[in-house]
Parts: sequence; C-alpha cells; structure tokens
Amino acid sequence: MTTSFHPEPVADLVDGRPGACRPLPGGLFRQNPVTGEDLDPVRASTEARVESALDAAHRVHRSGAWAMRPDAARADALDAAAGAVEARAADITLAESFGSGVPHAQTAVLGVILGGAFRLAAARLRDSVLVSTLTRPDGRLVTVRREALGPALCVVPYNAPAPMAAHKAASALAAGCPVLVKAPELNPYGTQLMVEAAVAGLTEAGAPPALLQLLHGDAATGARLVADDRVRAVSFTGGTPAGREVGAACGRALKPAQLELGGNNALVVMEDADTATAARIAAELLTTLNGQWCRALGRLVVPAARQAELVEAIGEVLASLRTGDPLDRDTGYGPLAHSRHRDSVRTSVAALTRLGAKEHTFTPVPERGNWLAPALLTGAPEEHARGEIFGPVATVHPYDTLDEAVALANSTGYGLEAYVTGQDEAALAVAARIRAGEVKVNGSSVLSLHMDTPRPAWGLSGLVDEGTDETLLHFTGSRVTGVEGGFALHTAAGPGGGTP
Repeated sequence: MTTSFHPEPVADLVDGRPGACRPLPGGLFRQNPVTGEDLDPVRASTEARVESALDAAHRVHRSGAWAMRPDAARADALDAAAGAVEARAADITLAESFGSGVPHAQTAVLGVILGGAFRLAAARLRDSVLVSTLTRPDGRLVTVRREALGPALCVVPYNAPAPMAAHKAASALAAGCPVLVKAPELNPYGTQLMVEAAVAGLTEAGAPPALLQLLHGDAATGARLVADDRVRAVSFTGGTPAGREVGAACGRALKPAQLELGGNNALVVMEDADTATAARIAAELLTTLNGQWCRALGRLVVPAARQAELVEAIGEVLASLRTGDPLDRDTGYGPLAHSRHRDSVRTSVAALTRLGAKEHTFTPVPERGNWLAPALLTGAPEEHARGEIFGPVATVHPYDTLDEAVALANSTGYGLEAYVTGQDEAALAVAARIRAGEVKVNGSSVLSLHMDTPRPAWGLSGLVDEGTDETLLHFTGSRVTGVEGGFALHTAAGPGGGTP
C-alpha cells in the first residue's frame, strides 16, 4: 500500500518566526528519488536570518533564561517537546522516506528515536547526570557541576537526518544550551517537521522562543555557522572531508567538536559461519538505508575457499528484495536520494573496475529514477578499496588465516563499525582485535547494541564519542566548587588591627 506525501515549503525557524528561504545559485535541485525528476531549487536561509539566529541564541544564553532553569524544569520542557514530536512522528518518517528514498519500513523503525531522544535526555537530567559530589579528606563536599558552554550547532546529513537532529538537539537542550539545527540541503523535510514540533512543545512549556532554531543551506551555510564565535560547541555528522574542515575551524576557535564521520565497515565471515546467516547479514548491511549509511557494509572479508559460495548466497538474498516506492510499507529497497550521489557511487565503482574488479549485481531496479542495484566487487586491489563509497557497494576480500582477516578489517584507516559472523565465542575473539567503535557479532541492526553504551568513532571515522550521556556532556564544561579553608573574622585585636 502506497501513501502519498507532499513536502511542505522549505522554511527556517528563527527566534520563533518561520521564514522563507532563498534559492541557492548554481542550479542544484532537490529531486524525487523514485523518478529522478527535479522538484525545487536547493534553498538556504538568508544571511540576515542566519545573523538573527546567531544573535538570538547568544541572547538567550547570556540571559540564563534556559541554562539557569532547574534541571527538573528543563526535563519537563523536554518531555513536552517529546510529546509534540511523537504526535508528528508518522509525518516525519514519511518525509524522511520521501527525501532520502529509504523505505518507510526502515524510517519508521528509526522513528522511535524522534521523541525518544527528548524523553531520554529528560530522564538523564532527573538522574542528575550533570551533578556529582565528592568528599575531601577533611569531610567537606566538593561539587562538580556540568554547565552549558553556550549556543550549540547541530549539523546532520541527508540519509536519516530527523532522528540524528533529535538526538543532538535534545542532548544540547538538556545541557542548557540554545540550539541551532542546520538541515541537510537535499533532504530537509523531516528535520523541518521535527524541529517545528519540538519548538511547539518547548514553547508550550514556557521556553524562550529562540531556544531551538532551524536553518537551511549548503556547506557554505554550515561553514558560516561553525566559524562564528557565538557558537560554542558543534556536533557534526557527515563525510570525513567535511568533518576535517569542521574540526579545523573548531580547533582554531578552541571550541569542542563532536565528529561522526565516514566508514568502510568490514564484515568478517568466519570459517564456521552458517552460509544462510552470513548471506542475510551481508545483504542487510549492504542495503540498510539503501546503502546510504556510514555504518553500512564496505568490505566483505571471507574465507578464500568460500568466496564463490558466499557471493552466490548473498546474491540470492539481494535478488529477492522488493523494490518500489519508499512510501510503500512493503518496499524493501529504494532509490538513492539524488542523482548526484548515484553518479558519485557509479564513478567509484568504475574506478575499481578499471583496476580489475568485477561487479556483481543481482537486484532488478527501475531504469528511471535514482536507482542503483546493490553490488559486490570481487578482485578489487585491497589498497585501492580503502575509501568510503557511501552506497550499496561492498568490495570482497578473501583470506586464508584469521590474522589476515583482522588485517583486512583494520587496513582502511576508518573505525566506526565492524561485524563478525560465526560461532559466538570465536567470533567475539576476532571482534576484540578489530579497531572500530562498535563490533557486532551475528547482528546487522541499524540500532546500537545498547542505548546506554557510547557510539565511538576511531581513526578517520571521527572524534569524540556520541551516546546518551556522551552527547549531552559534550555541550558542557565542568565547574568544581568547594570550601578548602575556613573563613575567620578578624577582630581589633587580630591581624590588621581593625574590624573587617
């Protein structure tokens, strides 16, 4: 069953007031991923609106209207935002599918993060995550209080932007920061709906009108925001090249940057792995979010003697995928978000085939639109297959020993996610040798192993852990207070010869 969806006009939200955005020069259009047809020009907030947003966020922070509100009161406001977001979750997840091409069956699963992020942040405030106490040897207490650093900038990519924006924004708001969200230019729809809903909930709870603001634009808008001194902390999810630029700008300004970047994630198939299980896991990792996923499968590391068998088994799973309209809940695989990205993936594949790789595709896809069949590439030179393709493409690398398998998993320079399939105990031993922030054994979920664990990024995959507490605390600085020595009143007979 297909559900219709019509995106709302792209508008920002500055100091509580919505505003129309200007078309960017250059002729880039948003597209309907299914048909590939151009929709409207990519739009951006005007320079005046960007300046107003920065000034309003700075004003809110200086006033203390949010940061000085008791933690319990901020938690209540976050719960109000959660309720408003949850009431719009169905619309938000449809908007995410429309803009990204990702099947609604997948965006609906991620939809639990939308309101859940605000509720989780509220719960952590009530658990006193921002306050701890220690006792000195003399019995006096020392208090460590995490305080808001100032206006926070949250930048999200186009693949699943609304859940990521909810997590980042809820965490920064819990920390006490005014928040600026920069929506992805190619898929702003779900993020816009989420922020509008959250603002409505916060406003009903008495929050300042400029506490949570939304801006639109491309990399130039993002760079303008990152560089501004009024922004005091940044959380960015995107590609490694852009992350380097964000990190460099934050380094110059001495402001913290949380960077969750690219990946070339390995799935190591053990000698004793069940063929059907390995094939299912590989196919799911290759096609989740249509391969537009920083934690997607990038390289398949297989026993040399089983390569042909495994490629054939994975192909059978891929051939059974149901392609179609992403808004149809029965669709299992959809198109890429934009023809520009589809063409970039094709260019990466062509570069490897020129070096001797052989492309294997199994999934019939429509000719019209931004479709790209999931592909396995065998025979690619390993040293030329270390970059991130960010699409439904994985290179296949055979191994003879487990030492070789681990080396292949670790050779890319990335370290975001990895996967191992085989008997649990032996597979866990291999997982412990892989340099990645999270390693899942016999699993392929888009969600983390546990919501209370950090989501680390090693090497080229980023800096500073994300996570329930980790992201919240990223937007804070520690203040340590306590009495070290007693205060004595001096009398006329005491030192100084007079009354204080």
